[in-house]
Amino acid sequence: MDRLVYTALSGLQRTQEAQAVTAHNLANASTPGFRREMTALSAGWITQAGAALTSRVQSGGESPHDLLRAGRIETTGNPLDIAMDGGAWLSVSDSQGGDALTRRGDLRLDGEGRLMTGDGRPVLGEDGPIQLATGFSSVRIGRDGSVEMRATSDAPFVSVGRLRLVSPDPATLERGADGLFRSDGTGPDPLATVTTGVIEQSNVDPTASLVELVEQSRAFELQTKLLTAAREMDEGTAALMRIN
Repeated sequence: MDRLVYTALSGLQRTQEAQAVTAHNLANASTPGFRREMTALSAGWITQAGAALTSRVQSGGESPHDLLRAGRIETTGNPLDIAMDGGAWLSVSDSQGGDALTRRGDLRLDGEGRLMTGDGRPVLGEDGPIQLATGFSSVRIGRDGSVEMRATSDAPFVSVGRLRLVSPDPATLERGADGLFRSDGTGPDPLATVTTGVIEQSNVDPTASLVELVEQSRAFELQTKLLTAAREMDEGTAALMRIN
């Protein structure tokens, strides 16, 4: 009986965590470059004084990321919109001034001429944050990530920097609480390229995520019924002992 209760409780906890992950994915289904989170289970034994308690078997929850499946590419025609090709990632500055990685490519210029992502992250170049001088006529981003501008419509384009693109091993990427990824020891990839005028959307499938949410709700209900059954069995056993 004790084991049944702990099994049901563990199932409730894991199902609740899975629902939170699925809800987070659905909330970011329209976020450019977002990478879907997944849920996984790992078995674990609760020990006491070095000995495993067989009636206290619980599972642990993990949230790996679907990094390899690319999102849908949407054409925008905006010269500042980019999609990283292959396994390339764009370097940005986080709120603490550290380096982070993102696949979000809806770039824009703020009032001070700084190149930013759609969620307000400063875009890093090979020599630091990219910032353009005021008074330019137009700006463009080359396939190699080079950022160029010109002062007038008939003037030649002048390079102002190059996007810091890296191609880390997916196994080394870790997502932070701010939604940005980080990978230690990964330098710029001179062969990395981008496609301009397009945006890579989230790799979340809203329909599949909604189906997952329904299945998880049913699983949660099932675990709740299991706890109710365990209580009824326990009460029945107690009643028999009182009769004897």
